[in-house]
Amino acid sequence: MEKYTRTKFIKNGYLNAVRKHENACVATHFHDFFELEYIISGSGTYTVDGTVHRIEAGNLFLLTPLNFHSVDIHDAELYNVMFSGNICNPAFLQSLTKNAPVFLKATGQTKDFFEVVLGELCQNTADRDFSIVLLDAVVARLEKEVVKDCRHKTLSAINQAELFILNNFRSRLTLEDVSGEVALSPTYFSRLFKAEKGITFKSYLNNMRFEYAKKLLEHSNMTVVQICAECGFNDYPNFVRRFKQYTGAYPEKYRKRRESE
Repeated sequence: MEKYTRTKFIKNGYLNAVRKHENACVATHFHDFFELEYIISGSGTYTVDGTVHRIEAGNLFLLTPLNFHSVDIHDAELYNVMFSGNICNPAFLQSLTKNAPVFLKATGQTKDFFEVVLGELCQNTADRDFSIVLLDAVVARLEKEVVKDCRHKTLSAINQAELFILNNFRSRLTLEDVSGEVALSPTYFSRLFKAEKGITFKSYLNNMRFEYAKKLLEHSNMTVVQICAECGFNDYPNFVRRFKQYTGAYPEKYRKRRESE
């Protein structure tokens, strides 16, 4: 299963937005960035984390670094936006990640909005500031359509940390890395994180990694060693032991059990 990286697919460092004609089968893959795709016309299927979704005009898909997908698309015109999670207004994006992966069937004025703004975005990627404003507008409108309660717009330091973790959970993240990102001391951040989330930072990070490992075991042919590395674990024996504590089964047994269900 191929990994799409920011360095390869987002060469300017913040986003890549194109309108394109697509008629292809794209094998299952995953990436370390966010991807938004809007279908102007065409048909086919999107398979995300093992769930199949039909492709129709007006469909919009938002995928996070936790999702993996394949595409079987026929004679389609679409907008594709790949972007780093740290360039959007975090209030809108953090709210959406709680519902990810996001699928929306746009109609009426919402459909018109996405087609106009995404068209502008694809034509203005060289203008960093303007393209980020346009992307924020798309993400904000998507949040309005998907999330029932949008009364926030101010993120706590812990909400910002959650987004940072989502963007970087595959790397060797430390408490110091994340606390520094939100300009708090490690000690204070640790206490604040536990108070707000109910678990420690390390447990939160490992839980995210284990949930992703479960998806890869269920829906990919990657080896357990490959999955260990891909999920950000550097110690294979520790990963296997901790995975059993988390799920009740060793990785290979977990895979076989899920295949037999």
